Amino acid sequence: MKKQLLIAAVAATMTSAAFADISLTGSMKVNYTNTEYNDTTASTNNVVNETDLVLTGSNGATKVHVELSVDGNSGTNTEDVWLSTKIGDVAVKTGRWNLTDTIFTDNATRTDGNWILSTDVSGVSIALEGDSNTSATKTTLKGDIAGVSAKYAMKTASDELFLSSDVAGFGVTYAMIDADDANSSAAAFTIAKEFNGVTVSYSDVDADSLYQIKGDTAAFGNAIGFMNAGDDATAIKLATSVAGNTVSARFVSVDALVAANDVDVNTFTVTRPLAGGTTLEVTYTDTDETTLVDTEVLDVELAVKF
Repeated sequence: MKKQLLIAAVAATMTSAAFADISLTGSMKVNYTNTEYNDTTASTNNVVNETDLVLTGSNGATKVHVELSVDGNSGTNTEDVWLSTKIGDVAVKTGRWNLTDTIFTDNATRTDGNWILSTDVSGVSIALEGDSNTSATKTTLKGDIAGVSAKYAMKTASDELFLSSDVAGFGVTYAMIDADDANSSAAAFTIAKEFNGVTVSYSDVDADSLYQIKGDTAAFGNAIGFMNAGDDATAIKLATSVAGNTVSARFVSVDALVAANDVDVNTFTVTRPLAGGTTLEVTYTDTDETTLVDTEVLDVELAVKF
């Protein structure tokens, strides 16, 4: 009996230690979407759901991250899977993940065999990264210069510059892609300030004739849905809180390379927190296209994180 109690005590201790650095988090959302068209096309109604599960495990400076997406339409998919650790002063990350959203590109594409080596030198973060999908590598320098957050990335076919700062109470950002190929560069500018509880921001993006803006940001929303190569755009966004709700309005105007493809996209969103970490978000989007079919979309989302 004593042996059995001893074995049980040791097993319980080992189990506690083994699982002390493992965590499971996630989120789930359900969306009802109604789309109305201004021609004879019948309206559509769709309900979709998506669940994301994130498993992380760590042992000292080493961390493993596994992300699964359970989509009601396409089943279970493995998304990000990566390992990070430290070798001396050098941080190492390798595996599979998607890029970070910027005003130019979205994070929809994941690449395999990703790797990043990074370290700090005199307050400047230096990173070298690449992946097995292409032969190209990227070197990134990031730091603060006289109150300006700066990031400069050197790639095989282009360089990228991102700057952000606070100027007299205004949040100002500038981004640029300088491509080696002709007519393949882009630049973007955003300025934002709060006035009496309302945050007002103005954004402008200018693309050369062969560059397509695909960003998924607060400034323009998911631009890949309505912008083609060479299209420029401006956006004004207003955001505030009303009775515990987050309320925003975004007005995007696209000056297309082909005039017949000009688009205006107006979006209104109300987000309300509910019990248990749940949020209810209602979004209305009115898309007015010069020659194509106009649409009105109502999206109701119920989401929870755990």
